[in-house]
Amino acid sequence: MFKGLYFMGWYRDMWNYHPSLPLKNMHMVEDIEDIHANMLTWSCLGSGAIGLPYLDKEANDKTAPRLRLYGFMNDREFCEECRKRGVRPFAVLWKAQLWEFGAEFNEDESELLSLNLLRGASKNHKYVGMSELSTNRYPKIFDPIEKYFPDGLTNYFGEKVGDFLEEFKATSLEGRDILSAWLMAPDHDHKCYSPCCNKDSFLKYLQRNVEMMIDAGAGGLHIDEYDTPKHVTSNAGCFCRECIAKFRVYLKEHNIPLPDDAGPLETFDYRQYLLSKGYRDEDLLAFNGNKRWEIPLYRAYYDMHMASIEWIVRGISQHAKEYCRRTRGEELPVSANLFQCYPVGDSCKKYCDILSGEKTDIRMRQDGWYRFACGWLNGKDCCFVEDPNQYIRDINDDVRNGVNDRFILFAIEPIAHGFHIAFPYGSWLQNQVKDAFWPDLRVLRKLGPWLDEHDNCLGKDHVADIAVLYDSASAYENNVSEPAVGGENTYNQVKPISLDGVKELGRQGAFSNQGNFGHFFRLVQDLSDRHVLYNVLFHSPDEPLTAERLAGYRTVVVPDAFLLDETASQALDAFARSGGEVITLERRVPALEHFAHYDRESEPALADRLAAEKSAVDAPDSPLYSIDLRKTPEGWALHLVNYNCNAETHRIDPLPAMEFGLSLPVSSVTAHCFPENPALRAELENGTLRVENAGIYTILELR
Repeated sequence: MFKGLYFMGWYRDMWNYHPSLPLKNMHMVEDIEDIHANMLTWSCLGSGAIGLPYLDKEANDKTAPRLRLYGFMNDREFCEECRKRGVRPFAVLWKAQLWEFGAEFNEDESELLSLNLLRGASKNHKYVGMSELSTNRYPKIFDPIEKYFPDGLTNYFGEKVGDFLEEFKATSLEGRDILSAWLMAPDHDHKCYSPCCNKDSFLKYLQRNVEMMIDAGAGGLHIDEYDTPKHVTSNAGCFCRECIAKFRVYLKEHNIPLPDDAGPLETFDYRQYLLSKGYRDEDLLAFNGNKRWEIPLYRAYYDMHMASIEWIVRGISQHAKEYCRRTRGEELPVSANLFQCYPVGDSCKKYCDILSGEKTDIRMRQDGWYRFACGWLNGKDCCFVEDPNQYIRDINDDVRNGVNDRFILFAIEPIAHGFHIAFPYGSWLQNQVKDAFWPDLRVLRKLGPWLDEHDNCLGKDHVADIAVLYDSASAYENNVSEPAVGGENTYNQVKPISLDGVKELGRQGAFSNQGNFGHFFRLVQDLSDRHVLYNVLFHSPDEPLTAERLAGYRTVVVPDAFLLDETASQALDAFARSGGEVITLERRVPALEHFAHYDRESEPALADRLAAEKSAVDAPDSPLYSIDLRKTPEGWALHLVNYNCNAETHRIDPLPAMEFGLSLPVSSVTAHCFPENPALRAELENGTLRVENAGIYTILELR
């Protein structure tokens, strides 16, 4: 399995300063070895978001003797030390970041005296960032941009680009700059501009950035902020000249007619058209919900920007792989921050070797989400990270106070359910507090080797008779607009509905959290709460439902699949004809109307029915634990996760004695636990498994 580290290495009690990560040293390399980590994500070579001349220094600059004394090195040397040890450091490509930092210089600008953290070192206060480094503002300190683009950089119109910041940045309907504000530290003299990811020139820039990472020895490429167009459109943009030109092409390709008063397509300027109608930025912000779709052509404009997400991920991934084969003669693994597994990113999965993202809304128990994510992976490996919130900050406080139980639970729960969240190593706290997320490394030095020792219990073959179908098309439309009537809303026909209590997500500013595919997620968590063994089957045009994927299941539940395509409908019909049971929940397509059906009010009854069906494991009712069952080379492994958290001590108390009925041909049981727990007891007698004093994580190996 992958044992990833969220290897940002931000300093304790300091703000997290994107995009240039702290210098690495040999002590960190020793930590990596001790933890048995084999993948470092968000780890190095990220400063191309300031400028390629800055990235060049990050990769190749000589390290001062004073820093050498403590084992510090540049990023090229760090990548080489990782390579020697079989560890892959993934360089991070920040895709939503165009930075400008306040800086102080000496009189002739031959020496940089301060950057970002200004100290009054000079009256010569200026800026260092995408604008200055692309226009050779400081030739005595940084190499010229022509070193990286000898023939210059051209845009969509064939024009040579001057100031890269002015070329790349997104602009709103009214011409306002859009900031990636969640990345900026409070009260600092810096700005992070959001780029327009629909631009040919920006893709060329990112591809050159990636080449420099590969030249510096990166062990993999991690594309962060893959969904930047989602953030930009949620903030009333982008309406740059190139987007307007490409929208004309998009309308023609999709045969979308113009309004009667729009004039000819060849000269149609969507920005000017909306402004002439009196629309303003505030009308396009995401908190308006479905009111945005009442604006002429706006849904089509939105869909064009969402399509650019796949376009740019494909362009980066394919270029990186081809360049690495050509220059290094080897394959380069690629991952992308697919965030919360939202369906807008499903089309990008095929360009990634390892699926990554940020698990948001981390809480005490989320086994239902992890079971969904395991199905979303569909056999691929993953390395996610935590998106920080109050619970993560509370865990960080626990660790500082010498209490590690909730951290261990946070690190172990996804693994117990076939998923992986990288262990934090100075990871991001989103500048919610002036600190970084550092665990007690003594815990990780024990956990990493322990996972290696029990790797045979951590396979991908999850035992279940029940499958729950996740339909990507239905989830996407629900995410975008929560259509009111299932089956009637097609690509260009979305009925506006009023939304109450629309929430804003902190990471994405005004990005609206409408349409969370609630029927699906409520059901899977309800099944997990009742200790039902089930798998999630992910369906999309890239990963269609087939008879082979349905084989071996007794029951398939299809929640809210109101846009399910004919391929999946036919597979489900064939499954039913061969003796399987299909059950639908809430909205469904006409092809599934002959199957048993439950609505929102009867949803709990569906969970009751599924929980009552005979299973390989008959688990006692309790909210204090979760289970998963996997095949092993010699039998099965029953995974128990303990949520019995003491509110006063913040420790996880042992579970009370429990009895599990097993309908498996089992003759012996061996208990493994983390952390070590001498009081744990597991006994098998006449098909009944009795477990006493289970701690935070227990694996019961059944032979």
